[in-house]
Amino acid sequence: MKLKCNSHRPNADVFQPRCQRCGVPLLDREVSADQLARRIELFIDHRIQLTGKQRGSWVEVAEQDTEGVWLWWARPAQNVAGFEAIEHSNPNPTGEELSLAFLAEMLTAPAAEPVEVHEIASPVSRRKPTRWERAVQRYRDWREASEMREFVSIAAPLVCIELFAVAWILGSDGCAAVARVLWDLVS
Repeated sequence: MKLKCNSHRPNADVFQPRCQRCGVPLLDREVSADQLARRIELFIDHRIQLTGKQRGSWVEVAEQDTEGVWLWWARPAQNVAGFEAIEHSNPNPTGEELSLAFLAEMLTAPAAEPVEVHEIASPVSRRKPTRWERAVQRYRDWREASEMREFVSIAAPLVCIELFAVAWILGSDGCAAVARVLWDLVS
């Protein structure tokens, strides 16, 4: 077993996830507690220390600044900071209580002010399409042409076969009668 590994591989145990390579206990998203502490230290300018308490994927963090020591909980996340954090009044909460408190805080957060974007449309200076927009347009053009080719290549033989079958069933007198009715409708 290695003492340290850069990318953890979780074991199959969902209740006690550990890295298969180094044996370190893992939180969500194959992140160890030490990696979470480094993420937090990169984001805030105070020194932090993990207290050792863990509730599910939440880890208790002690942050010390000039005013005192603050205790809060953090877990790995896929956002800009790389973690989510919540303070809880209960000194010994469960993982569900922490998740509910975080959800309640996110649902009661004020909405961001909508930003007004003013675009000046000028017939002389149009915006050039991006590479992605050109690729999408080329695909749409190819798809339409491809659909037409597929329709013609499949439909033309089917129509010919059906016309042959109808002519075979109606015979020459029936085909002449149908042609006369169509001629009367057109003229």
